[in-house]
Formats: sequence, structure tokens, C-alpha cells
Amino acid sequence: MGEERTKQLSVVLAADDNYAQHAAVAMASVLANTAAPEQVAFWLIDDGISPGSKDKMRQTAARWHSRVSFLTIKNKELEQGFVSGPISRTAYFRLDIPDIVPADVDRVIYLDCDLLVLDDIRLLWQTDLAGKPLGAAEDLGILTSAGKKRNKTETFGWKEADSYFNSGVLVLDVAQWRACDYAKQLRDLLAKNQYRHHDQDALNELFEGNWAPLPLRWNVIPPVFHLGWSVLKDTRARRLALEALRDPAIVHYAGGYKPWEYGRTPGFNEKYYEYLHLSAFRDAVMPQPGKNKNHSWSHEAARLRWAAFWNKVLP
Repeated sequence: MGEERTKQLSVVLAADDNYAQHAAVAMASVLANTAAPEQVAFWLIDDGISPGSKDKMRQTAARWHSRVSFLTIKNKELEQGFVSGPISRTAYFRLDIPDIVPADVDRVIYLDCDLLVLDDIRLLWQTDLAGKPLGAAEDLGILTSAGKKRNKTETFGWKEADSYFNSGVLVLDVAQWRACDYAKQLRDLLAKNQYRHHDQDALNELFEGNWAPLPLRWNVIPPVFHLGWSVLKDTRARRLALEALRDPAIVHYAGGYKPWEYGRTPGFNEKYYEYLHLSAFRDAVMPQPGKNKNHSWSHEAARLRWAAFWNKVLP
């Protein structure tokens, strides 16, 4: 990998001002769990983050002698990406990474803001991509749903043999992205399609059969930590989910239930509150309920109890 790459580890996140706090919490979780936080450099793709929030993000990084720089997208058509549900336009900004990080950055880890890193990020950084342009973890929520898989096949000819990944945690070979102009190819796909799963579908279409699988522990999403029936009844998915749950490296709160929307709750979001306290946003008024919440906590609590039961009794 080379001595120079080992010295600086580049982590990219994208946020608007509403997500600045959560990006800082994700940053704190990275820094609190690595043995060499001074080697981590954060690049924040800025979608209107306020000066005050930027100061707090810098303070958060500085606590561990790390640093954060702010970037602006160059390809403005990404601001027009199709959005639905909880997805905002900021989700598309990761596709601009090769064009906006410095030219001497040849590898990055991209992280969504609604996640917590619980292991040393250097282990993920050292992943051997085996010549592939990106590394990602499988999305068991898609892969255990007949309806969602059918949608992928109908939308872009997806084949199950090539699997399907979640785009919330990515290791990118930026040098290869630049050489092949993958970002332009992705923008072209997005201009022609309104994908059900947005940029994630575009990434899976372009890189079908050309990505390196990461261990599932590096992106534990709700279908995994809920241990839903569709995962439990699939022998392979159940094995992968249980392995990941017993040693999670990244917990990713994708979907409708965000950890900041509820009071501190053991087994769900206590780690979010722990890393919030370590960040410069520690004085934020909590919890922060979503504006359009129409689902009850009792449903999520039941799913978490179900998962705890199966995690205990299954081998």
C-alpha cells in the first residue's frame, strides 16, 4: 500500500446543515476507535453547512489532532438527482469525490453520516480491493427481498450472481475512478433513470461484477441488526448477519429510525449519545424528532427484542 498512504487516511462524508451534527458524531466515532487519529484526514462535502457548524466539526476533529477540510461539488447536475422518501440530494454528492478531493489523494473511505464506527478505521483502509474500483458490503435488505431483486432486474438487468451492495460505506480507488472517468458514467446513468434506490442503484449498475466485497461487519444496516424473517430464513444471509452482529465494526442506521430522534435507549442508540458527548455538538438539545415521523417506537422496539432473542439462541 505504501508508506505515504499509511500516513494519511482520507475519509469523506457529505452533509447539509441538518446533518452536520450527525457527521461530527460519525467523525468522533472514527477518531475514538483508531489508534492513530492524527493520521485521519476528513473531507466534508458541504451542502450549505453553516459557519457555526463548521467550527464545531473542526473542534471535534482537533480534539484528536485530526483535521477536516470542506469541499464543494463541481458537477452541479448532481443537485438535480431524483429524491424520494428520506433521501436528500446530498446523497448524490459522493459521486463527485474523484473530481473534488486533491489530486494526490488516490484512495478514500466514504461514510454516510447516519452511522457509527466501532473498530479501527485503519483496518478498513487496508482492505485489498484486488484491482477493483471500489469495495462495499452486500445489502441483505435487497438480497433477501424477492420484490426488490425483481425491481433491480427490471430496472437495469441486474443478475443475482453478481450480488448487490449498499453504498453507505465505500472504499474507493480514486486513481482508477479518475482514469476510467467513472463519475461521468454515473452522471450519465442518473440523467436517464429515476432509480428506486437512487445513487446506490446507479453504482450497482455501473460496477456490476466489478467490486470487492467487504465483510458485512463494516456496514451493519437495519435488515441485519433487526434479524428480520427474510434474513433468518435465508441460510447464507442468516450466517452473515449473525457473524456481523457479534462483532460489528460499523452500525449504519439506514432507513426510517434514526438514533438522534429518540432518547437514549439501550440496545439501540446509546453509542450515538456516547460519541455525541465526545463531539463539539455535546450541548445540542436532544432528542431531535423528525418533522414527518409517522411510525411508532413500539414497532422498532419489538424488532430489536426479536433480534436480541435470535442472536442469543442461534448458533
